[in-house]
Amino acid sequence: MEKGSTLSSTQVSSMEHFREKERSILTGFILGLVALAPDVVAVILANSVMLLSDLLKSASETVATFLSWLAVRKVRRGKSFDYNYGQGKLENISSLAVAGAMMLSWMIVTYGAIERFRHPKPIGSIGLALFVTGGSALVNLWMWRKNLRLSGVEASPILESQWRLFRSKFAANISVVASLVVSAGFREQRWAAYVDPAGAILISAFLLLSAYRVITDSIYDLLDRTLDESLQLVILAELAVYYHEYVALHGIRSRRSGSNVYIEIFMEFDGDRRMEEVQELIDRMKAGLEAKIRGSQVLIAPTTAPAS
Repeated sequence: MEKGSTLSSTQVSSMEHFREKERSILTGFILGLVALAPDVVAVILANSVMLLSDLLKSASETVATFLSWLAVRKVRRGKSFDYNYGQGKLENISSLAVAGAMMLSWMIVTYGAIERFRHPKPIGSIGLALFVTGGSALVNLWMWRKNLRLSGVEASPILESQWRLFRSKFAANISVVASLVVSAGFREQRWAAYVDPAGAILISAFLLLSAYRVITDSIYDLLDRTLDESLQLVILAELAVYYHEYVALHGIRSRRSGSNVYIEIFMEFDGDRRMEEVQELIDRMKAGLEAKIRGSQVLIAPTTAPAS
């Protein structure tokens, strides 16, 4: 009965975390949507390629955030486990959507910057642009820290992509503000016309780096990459504690699916031992590993042959 109560408490905690994750991503989408209208006005007044690039980037990222929210909502409502591994993979697919938005933004920003280098133009009125961009910077900083905190509670590719997304948005905001101030302050100087596209290039480089990180992590998880070496060592260290309790280790499999980590261990035990003793030993090893590896679900299978 106590075990059932513990399981129920774990499920409640997991559902609450999903709700908080869903609320955080929805908040990011709403804030991004609200900011689009003043951004359009600011672009028209400032005549800045960097602001235009930032607007297009923000629009594509807002769409990607909406897709992420839909995915998390689907995962939370689909906790009936009809698709035990597929629910987690949906998070990875949504992360790829965010990365795709970053890549699209990178292409738009780079093209806009090259065109402005070829045909430099003076900056226009920046008052509204500074106000809107400064406010966006504060919001994006808050969302970055919030999603980073949630990601620390439970590993999640979609939260990973979200906090990286808002970090890139914050960095872009800072670059935009600096570029506008310098361009406007030295507008009489010929070189000042190139500050705006130079800042756009800086944004594009940061976007490309962030997109690459999200894409590689998500694709590897979709291909069921094994856990990284540090976690493999944790598994081996835990098994070493019980070295004299089993006859042979016939294999270890591991995979990620969204925020979950699945570990399968195939072990051979002394054939003369009672199954009750073997099960008690398995339960201890399982509990130890799940306590050390966050979000893990461990399966230890007694076997007499190597896993195929």
